[in-house]
Amino acid sequence: MNRLHERIIIGPVLLAAVACAGTHVPPKALTDARDDYLHARDGLAMQLDPTDVHEAQLALERAERAWEASPDDPTAVDLAIIADRRALLAQSQAATIKAYDDRNRAAAALETAKAAQLQSARAQLTQSEQTLGATQMQLNEQRAAAAAQQQRLQDLETKLKDARQTIAKIASVKDDERGMVITLSGEVLFQTGKWELKPAAMAKLDQVAEALRTKEQHIVVFGYTDTVGTRDHNMALSQMRAQTVRDYLVEKGLPGDLVTAQGKGPDDPISDNTSVEGRAQNRRVEIVVQPSK
Repeated sequence: MNRLHERIIIGPVLLAAVACAGTHVPPKALTDARDDYLHARDGLAMQLDPTDVHEAQLALERAERAWEASPDDPTAVDLAIIADRRALLAQSQAATIKAYDDRNRAAAALETAKAAQLQSARAQLTQSEQTLGATQMQLNEQRAAAAAQQQRLQDLETKLKDARQTIAKIASVKDDERGMVITLSGEVLFQTGKWELKPAAMAKLDQVAEALRTKEQHIVVFGYTDTVGTRDHNMALSQMRAQTVRDYLVEKGLPGDLVTAQGKGPDDPISDNTSVEGRAQNRRVEIVVQPSK
């Protein structure tokens, strides 16, 4: 039954009740029942529980008819109280239904939010695990590379030690800030004023090259002279002698990009140039094996 139809039914009933009752004023119970019914009819109760609203309407109609028939009969008041209780019950039931629905919607929203948070947390955890795995892999690779580098340096050190022992049999070997220094006398390597290698010098350099071939370290060949003659001549001669030794070592298997030559002329003497013996010591070639980096 729609609201217009309700008004059509209740309106005449109320008017008839007032007319028939004459000067009688409806009891408070009846007016309360009317007000509560209208509130139920126009509120959530009609939307959520129209059956209870209809029961309240029927109870109100019975109370109206009873009061119309006998305004002084206590039964009319009792029926009005019943009608009022039914209207209030309809409102209460509607409120309960709404609260239940609201709770279910809130619970569903909470579950949805929890599911979304859980999914986000799982995604973040997966990303973190992937990042951690990649980091761990990189760390393992770095450790492996460091271990390989350390092993390579140890191997080079061992080979250099072995080479030192071999070279020490045919030349002077010492260490300074430049690295391992192999010194060969110029008298052994070259004729006076020349830069071509003597046959005996080649034999010695063969052993040096064999000992250094697998070291993979930078090598600088320094040429030195005494102070006899002009400086320009000595610088040029020392450069040619250093270049000759360098080229021979490369020819015998040392990496060309790791071996360089430098003429020092009369600079950095190791003995006094005023004596024959001193000048002989200054005429030399130094093969410097630089430390590994």
